[in-house]
Amino acid sequence: MRSFDDLRRYLLGQLNAAVRRPGMYGGEAVILTLLDALAFADDRTDRWQTELDALVKRGAANAAMVSGAVHEVLGHRSEDVMASVYADLAHRQGWLSLDADSRIPGVLGERDCLLDDVIAEYGEPPLWLGGTNPKYSKTLAYPDRSGSLVFFHFMPELRLMATRRGDGGFRDSFVFTPAGLSR
Repeated sequence: MRSFDDLRRYLLGQLNAAVRRPGMYGGEAVILTLLDALAFADDRTDRWQTELDALVKRGAANAAMVSGAVHEVLGHRSEDVMASVYADLAHRQGWLSLDADSRIPGVLGERDCLLDDVIAEYGEPPLWLGGTNPKYSKTLAYPDRSGSLVFFHFMPELRLMATRRGDGGFRDSFVFTPAGLSR
């Protein structure tokens, strides 16, 4: 029989894998199930429900959950952007493991750049969401000085589409590059 700690470590490992490669793990439904199970295990179901309610209030989730809100903002579905919203919640709950300890001084802003430019500026990302194939979108995340995550959302062909941070209005949390705006 496995111990509670063994089960919790397993759930944490599965969650961390699922937000990094949501398509391989079953997408949003699986991520939500893992987060819900961890909230139950950690006796945080009320706090977790408050986080989910806040997603709806700030426009980061709708009837189609986070994937629907992402579609409203970007005009298309994006699993890595969806997963980044849940990764941010998991980070605040202490459930997300970052691959490195790096801090970024700020955000690149509204200029066009490529994935390699971001990595050259900030180093290897502590959180990579999505695969490594350059033909598919992906998201990198770095903690800022406060420890909050800043997300860099890339379009296919690895062009930066937008950066995102914060708990405010979901639509307002995106800063689009010229390439992102044109898309």
